Amino acid sequence: MTDRWIRDQLEVRCCIESYSDAVMRRDSGAVMALWADDCRWGVPDMPGLEEVLGKDAIRKAFEDAQALFPFVFLLCVPQHVAIDGDQAVARTYTTETLKDHSGSIRKALGRYDDRLDRIDGRWLFTERIWTMLFSE
Repeated sequence: MTDRWIRDQLEVRCCIESYSDAVMRRDSGAVMALWADDCRWGVPDMPGLEEVLGKDAIRKAFEDAQALFPFVFLLCVPQHVAIDGDQAVARTYTTETLKDHSGSIRKALGRYDDRLDRIDGRWLFTERIWTMLFSE
């Protein structure tokens, strides 16, 4: 292990954890600051969200979800981070609780398959694909 490897691991994990924090604070600006300009987000099991391309489209999807769910709790836990130069892949497990305007609560456990690039010295998401593992 080198100092660079340790720094990269911490920075990638910090990016993932910052995403979780920004979502729970409902801060779309902070969420979008974690994404590269050329990026992709997807939820293959959800019609209309299978592939969302670019920061503007991802911001709109995030803000549309905010409008549907006045309460969101999202915990992102990185479990595997592999770094190769200025690129990284990560596997991040999530637990999410959503409450809609009627008071209905939805809980989901899932996994993000992440790709990040170091751009101008910062690790940014280039791709996040979320797979639901369990819901109730």
